[in-house]
Amino acid sequence: MSSPFTRLSRSAEDYLEAIGHLCRENGRAQVSDVAAMLNVKKPSVTAAVHQLAEEGLITYRRYAPIELTEKGRQYADHVIRAHDTLQRFLAEAAGLTQERADKIACQMEHILTMEEIEQIEQRLD
Repeated sequence: MSSPFTRLSRSAEDYLEAIGHLCRENGRAQVSDVAAMLNVKKPSVTAAVHQLAEEGLITYRRYAPIELTEKGRQYADHVIRAHDTLQRFLAEAAGLTQERADKIACQMEHILTMEEIEQIEQRLD
């Protein structure tokens, strides 16, 4: 799971993760859907989307759906996998509820290195 990506900020990773989930579910993401998922205002999403587009992770045109580039899809998949690994660890090994495990995994995924998350994943398997 070692990351070939330069790490984004915590906030940018959260936006990319949300876009990744929406694209998996719907094939695309809308600014309003990302805002609802993250409980933020649309202008915040628009600012983040511009940054992600500059990084080459998404394609975005005003009023058009947000689409992941191949690089963006790989990065989003990587972040989602890290989150899922940490959530699973916290639920199975630490005995936390799924809701609590999800909340803490959101925080931990930005603190731990990808190598550390990989070690946790290996121990779970």
